[in-house]
Amino acid sequence: MEKYWTGKSPKNHKHRGLLLGVCSLVFLGVLLTGCFALGYHGVGAPGPTVPVKDEASKDAQTPPEKQQSPVESLQQPREEEKNEVQPAAEQPLEPGKKYSVLVDKSDHKLYLKDGDAVVRTWGCAVGKGGLGQKERRGDNMTPTGTFSVDEIDDASDWAHDFGDGNGEVQGAYGPWFLSLDTEALSGGSWDGIGIHGTHDPASIGTDASEGCVRLDNTNLQQLKQVAYIGMPVTIQD
Repeated sequence: MEKYWTGKSPKNHKHRGLLLGVCSLVFLGVLLTGCFALGYHGVGAPGPTVPVKDEASKDAQTPPEKQQSPVESLQQPREEEKNEVQPAAEQPLEPGKKYSVLVDKSDHKLYLKDGDAVVRTWGCAVGKGGLGQKERRGDNMTPTGTFSVDEIDDASDWAHDFGDGNGEVQGAYGPWFLSLDTEALSGGSWDGIGIHGTHDPASIGTDASEGCVRLDNTNLQQLKQVAYIGMPVTIQD
């Protein structure tokens, strides 16, 4: 039987099917590439992951406080020190102001006072007789009580014999003698008690005098600047 050509070549049909398969693969590849580029990882796969900052990472990003070195911590003033009130600088004495004097025999201190405030504290020497009241001339006691200054004398050229075999000592009373009115206490049986300087600075702070109150000559000069007739002087054991 004779065969007729129908216009469809089996060879061409095979080539057309192969080309269609290749195109399908290319299309599928492009599609998958686009999905991956958009973050798609398949059915049910999660989308792009957004990083979450936990507390640890937040703390890690916070700059730590500056730690002080041991030297810096010593140099930094303590909080309580900042609030402390510092003592005021020693104020100059004012001549004409009504100061008073307190002598403490047991502490060997003379306090210059402005009202109730102590403005100067100086060491002093008192009578060799120690604590207690003066009763008679020559007992080497410094009297206790409140007296007043009745004379302010220049004693720079005064001399005194202390009976120690050294004879008269020039400058024994220092530059000034502030005489105290002790008449009410002594009844006139003894007198001559005062505040004065000394030729022997080493005696300050001890029981060394015959009954007077001794000051270092430098401190006596300051006291004299503000001393006045009638100035109250209290002496206590």
